[in-house]
Amino acid sequence: MTSSRLVAAGSRRTLIKAATAAATLAAVGTARAQAWPAGKPIRLVLPSGAGGGADIFGRFMAEWLSKELGTNVIVDNKPGANGLLATQEVARAAPDGFTLLVSFTGATVANKLLMLKPPVDPLNDIVPIARIGGGGGNMVVVNPSLPVKNMRELVEYVKTRNDLSYASWGIGSGGHLAMESLKMQSGMKMVHVPYKTVAQIPPDVISGVMPIATIDAASPLPHLRSGRMRAIGTLSGERLPQIKDIPTVMEQGFKLDAFPWYGLFGPKGLPREIVERMNATLNRWMVLPEVAEFFDQKQNGPAPKPLTVAEFEKLIQSDLVSWKQLIDVAGVKPE
Repeated sequence: MTSSRLVAAGSRRTLIKAATAAATLAAVGTARAQAWPAGKPIRLVLPSGAGGGADIFGRFMAEWLSKELGTNVIVDNKPGANGLLATQEVARAAPDGFTLLVSFTGATVANKLLMLKPPVDPLNDIVPIARIGGGGGNMVVVNPSLPVKNMRELVEYVKTRNDLSYASWGIGSGGHLAMESLKMQSGMKMVHVPYKTVAQIPPDVISGVMPIATIDAASPLPHLRSGRMRAIGTLSGERLPQIKDIPTVMEQGFKLDAFPWYGLFGPKGLPREIVERMNATLNRWMVLPEVAEFFDQKQNGPAPKPLTVAEFEKLIQSDLVSWKQLIDVAGVKPE
């Protein structure tokens, strides 16, 4: 073969390799573009304000989903009414997979049990996709000026006063129901002050405006470490990894059987294929090492075990029973 033919053959081989590489890249790009229908942005509606545990968690998940699905995942905070405003926003959206809801037990199960005529059904107007967090629980915190370091001391202190209030992040929230249950079990009398978001509570506890509060397990960690707030009991099944020295309220002699989770939901009518695909995607995410580290460091609890759609649906049904019992013990009446 002449040198000119060798050059031509080499050029053809180079062109073939280049074409093959380009085709591979195009195929990867196409696969990424088709990772979610039509590839347009996904709106992720959060039932909490900026800075709360759900917001921190939702933004972390949205960043990974954006890369995994090859499309922007835009966080939209819609706090208020214990998650009902966010639920309503998603329930009214087109069931096409581009508007999804990060919600929690209080906003779904508790609202279902406590609202006689809600503007939107907190369970039947949305469909469950995946459990994406949970187990970390919440906690009872106080201003450090209060002479209490555990739940028994809190009970004794409250019984000597008739002017105390406590905060939670809304009527029907997990923190509200748990504290009302603790009040019923102990005979404490305090006025409940519902806040719009979790992030609004720490400044008032630190300043002493609100001496006692229930709060999520993620938001107060820096304040607990600095000594500006004091945790006296966790509303979880086990001690939390970042504050292992704080016992659960159950260890301190109280009964509590309903525990919270975060879940992803979509509008009613969302095709089952989209539901199953997103469930599988998020289940892959939850077993990543960086996710386990995030839950331990930022959410103050372990990453939850991945559940199928059917298993998540079953969990919701069982929670309707356990949270009904909590509501009954707390003496909170549906309105």
